[in-house]
Amino acid sequence: MDTSALTLRFRIGSIPVAIEPWFWLTGILLGGNYVGPRIVLWLGVFFVSILVHELGHALAAQAFGAGARIRLYSFGGLTYPARPLSRWRNVAMTLAGPGAGFALGIAAFLFLRVSPFLTDTAHFTLQQLIWVNFGWGMMNLLPVPPLDGGHVLLGTLGRAHERTARIIGAVVAGLVAAWGLSTGSMYLGLMFGLLCWQNVQTVRAMQG
Repeated sequence: MDTSALTLRFRIGSIPVAIEPWFWLTGILLGGNYVGPRIVLWLGVFFVSILVHELGHALAAQAFGAGARIRLYSFGGLTYPARPLSRWRNVAMTLAGPGAGFALGIAAFLFLRVSPFLTDTAHFTLQQLIWVNFGWGMMNLLPVPPLDGGHVLLGTLGRAHERTARIIGAVVAGLVAAWGLSTGSMYLGLMFGLLCWQNVQTVRAMQG
């Protein structure tokens, strides 16, 4: 289905941002326990958190002399540097995304701690910002391609050891998927199960 007409486009400074309609559907599904005003607040947290994460990548790319564009889609967000970066600059750009998210999470945590009087709405929003930016941020740093932690692993080991990195990613993803399914977290189990399968297929293709 062509959804280009429904894609929201704008710029943050010199950085183009495109938000596909499936991004919002994913947010609604992930916030399935919330109704009424809370689902709107959740979508705001979901949007801001992922955008800040991708801005971390994009601003790092700009710092290294490359432009970048951001795409928010059904599986979260992607940042596209305008040109390839060197190996270690690419690792630094990758880490800048989670770093930006952790900074947002710390800001929300400090605001929650120092503000004596908060409405239920503000309290809920800050708690969700902390959870998303720390919880999802740590999960995103697992050494599983194509997560950020997987890109860091690939960059650290180098192209000559990509097969090793993919095997590590498949094992870690499989363990997380098994844990998710055993604890009743179907989304976690399915997501990491898919990541495990993708890395296994990549290893097989490299052997062929």
